[in-house]
Amino acid sequence: MFRSFEQRLSPTMRQEHAAGDKVFVDYSGKKIPIVDRDTGEIREAEIFVAVLGASSFTYAEATWTQTLPDWIG
Repeated sequence: MFRSFEQRLSPTMRQEHAAGDKVFVDYSGKKIPIVDRDTGEIREAEIFVAVLGASSFTYAEATWTQTLPDWIG
């Protein structure tokens, strides 16, 4: 009976965040190729992502590395 009941469930984990309380930040793990128009050189850029907890407003920016100066910038 429990297995029958369990199949009807749609488990979700709602998280309530007060506005301005939290921001979630990380690098995406995927890199994007950036082409220098003058030389044709292709460099890989990291993608920094930040998401506000309450509104899910998302910000993304390409940086060359994941080093501290790029993180702080």
